[in-house]
Amino acid sequence: MQISKSISNFLGFTINIIKKTNQNLDCIFIYIRTLFKKINSRERYYDHLFIEKLRLETLISMMADGAILLDKDLNILFINQSAIKAFEFFEASMVGKSLSNYLPENISNQLIPILNQMIQSSCCDKVNSNTRSLRLKLSSRSIKTFQLVMTAVFDPNDYRLTEIGIIIQDITRQISLDEAKAQFISNVSHELRTPLFNIRSFLETLSEYRNSLTEKQQIEFLEIANQETYRLTCLVNDVLDLSRLESDFLDTYELVEFQEIIPPVIQTYQLRANKKSVELFVQISSKVGIISGYTNLLVQVLSNLIGNSLKFTSIDGRIVLKVYSIHSYDDRQNNKSSKIRVEIIDEGTGINLYDQKRIFDRFVRLENNVHTLEGTGLGLSIVKNIVHKHKSNIYLYSELGIGSSFWFDLSLLEKKN
Repeated sequence: MQISKSISNFLGFTINIIKKTNQNLDCIFIYIRTLFKKINSRERYYDHLFIEKLRLETLISMMADGAILLDKDLNILFINQSAIKAFEFFEASMVGKSLSNYLPENISNQLIPILNQMIQSSCCDKVNSNTRSLRLKLSSRSIKTFQLVMTAVFDPNDYRLTEIGIIIQDITRQISLDEAKAQFISNVSHELRTPLFNIRSFLETLSEYRNSLTEKQQIEFLEIANQETYRLTCLVNDVLDLSRLESDFLDTYELVEFQEIIPPVIQTYQLRANKKSVELFVQISSKVGIISGYTNLLVQVLSNLIGNSLKFTSIDGRIVLKVYSIHSYDDRQNNKSSKIRVEIIDEGTGINLYDQKRIFDRFVRLENNVHTLEGTGLGLSIVKNIVHKHKSNIYLYSELGIGSSFWFDLSLLEKKN
């Protein structure tokens, strides 16, 4: 653009000289006008390319995935902020420098040979050298897994490799979900196989040897088959409930009074608590008002949380269900609001910090110090989804060897004058 400006100044100076000499040089004027038009057209073309380049760089800079552009000598032509955040050993000042200068040895030994192979094979095999991928696992503050997708860029005229683009994708969560799903399939398969095998075995025994079995044995076999059928029903219901909750179903709210829905839940679990010699207490404040919500879903939340506490609470332990009013102040709306807090406290084994971070994820099952607990790992995920349906969050505080506390808040039904 500086050259074009210099040429324009020179031609303008020449035209002034010609005009002063009053020479009839129309052909020169026509040639000069044509030249000016070409220069202006090219300047507009370069300006357009420059604007498009800025737009493209802005777009790439805003990408969630990391992006790096290398020349054929593996020098860095461009790198966005996502790539710098993904790899702590990258920095913005590395543009124009060799990529290998910034890679740790273990990563360099994996990545550089692939890039060199792409460059060497590009001249004879453009199809196979076009795209490559590499999966890296890094350990710094936490273990993360990245997928690197490398694509060769060719000159459209002579098909020479000019650049190599690298996209960096953080697939840590995807890997975690895949592992959780695989574990879930394994858990469900086991949970399905065991009761089905038991049901079939006891029913076959009743069918083939019913004449030789006493009435007491027949009743015992039927009770076992009934219990195993109940286990299957619970498993199927958990899967269906979670699927329904995550499908954003629409339903109508109804008036809910905790004084009415809690007693049936406590009565259901009181027998199980007595068998484990666990004390089950209820504390409901008399000032607790009415809320608007889904009655059946809130009953399911209480059942899942109390049942979960029973699993981890040993003999002579205690479980307390508390429902009371709280007052909060919203600075943004500058008003005071009243809510109901529902809290389940147990004297169980407690949950370590690692499990606390993932306990509400789908398919996660915790283990105590003795054996793997029964279940599919869907109970607390269902609780989380139900509480979210009521525009609230579920919270947890736990200490190993002391116990755990789960709680959530619900908005009271506003009183109309």
